[in-house]
Amino acid sequence: MSLAQTNFCRKHGFDPQSPLCAHIILAGTVTKVNETERDIAKRSLFIRHPEMETWPSSHDWFFAKLNITNIWLLDYFGGPKIVTPEEYYNVTFQ
Repeated sequence: MSLAQTNFCRKHGFDPQSPLCAHIILAGTVTKVNETERDIAKRSLFIRHPEMETWPSSHDWFFAKLNITNIWLLDYFGGPKIVTPEEYYNVTFQ
């Protein structure tokens, strides 16, 4: 994911490939959600993409999640910063 997906980089005159236009890379395994998680996943997805509710079930798509194992944050020159999944999930907003 990249800030280039927003107006941030354009607004500040950053090239989308510049490290100043921050990128986060999430790696892990994609797995189907279980029945308990399905309703939350469905509601969350359809809120952002309501047109998906009418997609044909014959396409055999399903709800999935990314079990994150590695995170790299590139937000400045000098290479990425390593963020552990524990740090990522335990962040507190100020």
